[in-house]
Amino acid sequence: MKALLFGSIGVLAETSELQRQAYNTAFEINDLKWHWNIGTYCSMLTEPGGQKRLARFSGGTLNDTQITKIHRDKQAVFEQLVKTGIQPRPGCVELIQQCRERDIKVAFLTTTTPHTLAIIKAGLAESIDFNDFELITNMDAVDQLKPDPEVFLYALRTLGVSANQAIAIEDTKTNQQAAIQAGVRCYLFPGEYATLSPNVSAEEDIIIDDLRALTL
Repeated sequence: MKALLFGSIGVLAETSELQRQAYNTAFEINDLKWHWNIGTYCSMLTEPGGQKRLARFSGGTLNDTQITKIHRDKQAVFEQLVKTGIQPRPGCVELIQQCRERDIKVAFLTTTTPHTLAIIKAGLAESIDFNDFELITNMDAVDQLKPDPEVFLYALRTLGVSANQAIAIEDTKTNQQAAIQAGVRCYLFPGEYATLSPNVSAEEDIIIDDLRALTL
């Protein structure tokens, strides 16, 4: 193996509850009588992209300007919540260190906004040295967001490796499909809320709950 491809933010850190709280606060700020409980937010996680989730949930009642405003407010609240501290998920730090010792290229392939990426990097700065990543992406790197495979195909080209020389790790089945469609073997490392989804099935997926169990 020549490259390890960390997928979404949820692979590195558990942020779903903070995201859910931030959305609900943003709804209050914008005088919306919405409240996403855990079950609702789990269903929202089946589709990547915060603004896409808002548009889908609104059923066409919000215009693009309103959706952008709500998402911006959510981001501001989320940033404050992250400043209280987030921790890397089990095995992340150790796995990155193993890659360094074995000269395996490491990439972080999120298709989130640059702002959200900066928030996460700041929140994990005491635990993870992001200089260890040879490639870090955001939504500006691609035309199509996950589950489209574009970001994985882009990473393979940039890193100079073939699909069979890489292993990916993703946090949801939707994101996992992006790697699989690019021909990359992908482990499912579901987050706390993803594991509540009936779509996560140990019978059909390679599921791990601690990255220290991953053999490079």
